[in-house]
Amino acid sequence: MEIRVTRSEFLGELAPMQGIVERKTTIPVLSHLLLTAREDRLHLAATDLDVSLTSWCDADVKREGGIAVQAKKLMEIIRSLTGEEVLIVQEEPRVLTIRAGKSRFKIHGLSPDDFPTLPAVDDARRVEIPFTDFRRMITKILFAVSAEESRFQLNGALLKLKDGALEMVATDGHRLALVEGGLGGNHGAEDSVLVPRKALQELQRLEGDGNLLYGRGEHHLSFGLGRRELICRILEGTFPDYERVIAKDNDKKVLFDRRNLVDAVQRAALMTGDRARAVRLQFAPEQMVISAVNSDLGEAVEEVPCDYDGPEFRVGINPDYLTQFLAAVETEKVRLELKDENTQCVGYPQDGPDTRYLCVIMPMRI
Repeated sequence: MEIRVTRSEFLGELAPMQGIVERKTTIPVLSHLLLTAREDRLHLAATDLDVSLTSWCDADVKREGGIAVQAKKLMEIIRSLTGEEVLIVQEEPRVLTIRAGKSRFKIHGLSPDDFPTLPAVDDARRVEIPFTDFRRMITKILFAVSAEESRFQLNGALLKLKDGALEMVATDGHRLALVEGGLGGNHGAEDSVLVPRKALQELQRLEGDGNLLYGRGEHHLSFGLGRRELICRILEGTFPDYERVIAKDNDKKVLFDRRNLVDAVQRAALMTGDRARAVRLQFAPEQMVISAVNSDLGEAVEEVPCDYDGPEFRVGINPDYLTQFLAAVETEKVRLELKDENTQCVGYPQDGPDTRYLCVIMPMRI
């Protein structure tokens, strides 16, 4: 391999790869990127065996070839260089020389034959999804994805295509987030699939405009954005019947200024313990009192104005779950719908860009 690349363009394609590679792995090649020079491009690939990302950048290719090199170290080298033109030469089968200006690096790598074969989703029906809308929808449900490895069917989000709309749902058993937006046009038959958490995180980090090309294969999903394509393994398992979890008869509706509410909840949460993360919400006409009591630390009380004219009642709730929902909301006003201290709290934005957005939070006993 002997090529010349533009440093800024190369760096722009190296950056998204860093989240895919496995830093702490018993399989050394998974911490590497596969670099392949052919025709007028330098192709890049990264994988952890479940999620893969491929891309390319323009290159002046004098000699074709391929090598797998340590992803983090390559990124650090290219970032440190001065000057825009970078010369990359594979002088030996497993050694890469990098030159720019008066700098010269020699980095050891692995044979491209050692790199895992990447999956492909070739024959899938492709659906175009506006990427800015898709990324915004991920932000609104990602916090509710379970991190418990034992509940593998909850380690991702349900992606559902239906009647020209896209719906995404995530739950960890303690809270549930659902968002729905329009795609425009008819995109064929309904489809639902479980997308792993890591794939959602990496898609959220991607930069770009235009449409995301979504395709589903037998065991893998493909997400194409410009020159980049992310492919992930489909999560196995059955997602819960989430519509049954959403309370339909909560008769107490309370309207808040979102910024006031999130600030007050965060302050009260300062007096909760690491294990017992709970605050009490006490509702009365035109006012809610948030309180937290900790026998080791002390207590906190916050008064928050609200639009409510019903009877007094109270409920215990995890402050982290509430603030994560409030952080994902884009509107100035939010509405909490409740019934009693034993029934889940359902949060909604007041208006907003989505067809439907809500977050269900299970109550806590205090």
